[in-house]
Amino acid sequence: MILAPLEMSVPARDGLILKGTLTYPETYAGVGFPLAVLAHQYPATRDSYAPLVADLVESGIATLAFDLRGHGASIISPKGPLVIDTPEGLTAEAFGKAFMSSAGKVGFAHIENDILRVTSWGANQNFIDSGRLALVGASIGGSGVLLAAPTIPNLRAVATVGAAGAPAIGPDAADRIRSGLEKSRVPAFLASSREDPFDGGANATTWSRGLSHAQGHLISGSAHAMAIYFDVRDELLRFLHTSLNVQ
Repeated sequence: MILAPLEMSVPARDGLILKGTLTYPETYAGVGFPLAVLAHQYPATRDSYAPLVADLVESGIATLAFDLRGHGASIISPKGPLVIDTPEGLTAEAFGKAFMSSAGKVGFAHIENDILRVTSWGANQNFIDSGRLALVGASIGGSGVLLAAPTIPNLRAVATVGAAGAPAIGPDAADRIRSGLEKSRVPAFLASSREDPFDGGANATTWSRGLSHAQGHLISGSAHAMAIYFDVRDELLRFLHTSLNVQ
């Protein structure tokens, strides 16, 4: 049986409509699929996860990649279109200014709850095994999935690439991420380049330090978020396959 992708529309707590795509593995053989929910980086869209979606679906894991608020198709709010600011120029200063203005403008503080709502939608779809859930996040999406992880029952794994930008979600977000990892026993894989310009390497090291269930995985270089995917691909896929009990 071949299953068509499902297009998601989920209302956020503030009324903004979150959009995403649930993609099933090619054939259904009578057993529910594990599900990986994917939260991307600023200022990308769900399509930035195309290589990971292809790899996961091929291995028997369904994926739900969604556009973060203010990105891609997730821009319809009760007050009209709500779109992130993008950098005006190619400097780090221009990027930082646009990122921080976007955080307040579109409400990055809601990302944690957005991920909970999106995961709940995915877990309740046909042919999904709600007992085998994983969260994957890049950059601000990585901080978001780490914050959302303690709120999701039956979570089997959380993985990040270049998790960063936590203060844009809340002033205590970085501390809450560490505290959540300390209290949880959910396996975590925190990957980053060592010289990540947005402190992804430092975050992975700090948040995983001393925790047997949280693995920090650093590679050389300064690439950020999904730009390191092909450098950590084998380790990330092995982690997700093991955690979700996929052969």
